[in-house]
Amino acid sequence: MILEQLNHPISSLKGIGRKNSGILERLGIRSVGTLLEYFPRTFSDRTKTLKLKEAINTGISTVKVVVTDHRLIGKKYNKFLKVLVNDGDNFGSLLCFNRNFLADVLKIGSYFYITGKFVINYGEVQCSNFEIEEATDDYVPKILPVYPLTGGLTQNILRHAIDDALKKFRLDIENELPEKFIEKRDLLVKREALRNVHFPENFKKYYQAKKTFIYEEFFFQRLFLLKRKEKISKIKKTRLKIKFQYKEKFVNSLPFKLADYQEKAVAEIEQDIFSDFVFSRLLQGDVGSGKTVVALITMLSVVEAGCQCALMVPTEVLSYQHFNSIKNFCSLSGIEINISMLTGETPKKERDAILGGLKDGTIDIIIGTHSLFSDDVIYARLGYVVIDEQHRFGVEQRIALLSKGSSVDLLLMTATPIPRSLALSLYGDLELTTMRGMISGRLPVKTWFIDNNEERIRKMHDWIKTQIADNGRAIFVYPLIEESDKSGFKSLESEFKKISVIYDKYGTGFIHSRLSSDEKNNITSAFKSGTIRI
Repeated sequence: MILEQLNHPISSLKGIGRKNSGILERLGIRSVGTLLEYFPRTFSDRTKTLKLKEAINTGISTVKVVVTDHRLIGKKYNKFLKVLVNDGDNFGSLLCFNRNFLADVLKIGSYFYITGKFVINYGEVQCSNFEIEEATDDYVPKILPVYPLTGGLTQNILRHAIDDALKKFRLDIENELPEKFIEKRDLLVKREALRNVHFPENFKKYYQAKKTFIYEEFFFQRLFLLKRKEKISKIKKTRLKIKFQYKEKFVNSLPFKLADYQEKAVAEIEQDIFSDFVFSRLLQGDVGSGKTVVALITMLSVVEAGCQCALMVPTEVLSYQHFNSIKNFCSLSGIEINISMLTGETPKKERDAILGGLKDGTIDIIIGTHSLFSDDVIYARLGYVVIDEQHRFGVEQRIALLSKGSSVDLLLMTATPIPRSLALSLYGDLELTTMRGMISGRLPVKTWFIDNNEERIRKMHDWIKTQIADNGRAIFVYPLIEESDKSGFKSLESEFKKISVIYDKYGTGFIHSRLSSDEKNNITSAFKSGTIRI
């Protein structure tokens, strides 16, 4: 049977009673199959042993020692066990916090393999967090898995349970990949892959097992996407034939000529738009390559054909920018269509009017955030969805918006460079259009790295002042709004105080996600006009 069909209760496994079953269920582990899919986060390699001095500050290491003495250390009612050990050359100490019972295990004169982190404290080699294995004559060094844990679980509980599951159900586990692919790609059969991803014979076998599971995941993802693509490609649609008047007006009004790669992208998308079947396409191109213009041209053609278009973006600021630029483009082109914007911050009265316009079809293009697929949003004839910065949205959100209409075409846009082979793996249900190049007249991008050196930072600010002296602009971007003790990253709030002083003659402002829509709009308008230049 395949792994997900191993529905035997985990309570049937060695060391897993009712208590541990409850703990594992909190991790989503409810059956033998899900337990076997709980892969290690790393490994403890016990095939190599070090001397105590060699193990200092080398991470988790294994040393072979003999126990030489026991001592109780600490205050009267809070004593802990300290075990003195020797590796044949040097002495060390095992600090057994809350584990005084180890005095009965680590008997004086007995040999053990100790695995843990060894450090120098108080002039001696110490280890306080360790695992022990008795150095018997039949001891075989192993590579042991280290799993993510939660309260109440130990590595040994998981190791014994998974080892028990692999022994009990080994013969029940069948391959999910076709045999020919296992042979062709030098993969392991499923039961061997599971054994070696948990308890590898050696690291070569582990990497082969890991490769098997990675290949299997991509294989079934690709298969799913191909089936999805086949299903989508069979959905029929009807588009009115048009004269491309909006496109002609728009292109003629542009202050620049479309680049060859833009014209090619428009042609590819238009061919899909006016085909007999629904399409899904990924448009990728660097920042500044002109993806938005390409998307707008195709949207105008869809509107001319009598359908509504939705442009979904991840943030309100981006919605506002697209809304203004598209309205200005259409106004300059003399194209009379109704364009609106809908976000989570849209006032109720205005929102109600927009919802009415979408429902009765008087709104041709709607631009917005996640609000575009809210339950109360109804479209009269949605025919085309464009999603900008598509990596910011999940598949479910994409489907939610597409379900607002029937036979809806989809265009995803990204500035993230994705190699074609990877794009086919991640987005196998999409056609791919790549735009390579920059619009003529755009300045090239130059990048400098300024480390945290006061003199270099001062020179940077001096250079920026020369660049913005003639009514120029500068943008400083920070990863945090306010300071955090955990990350150590610079924050907007603390740095803005410094920037305001340095650039006091130029007008400074800030914008972030917690501001209201009106505040964001006022800031972006002031920045555009030059009232604020930083």
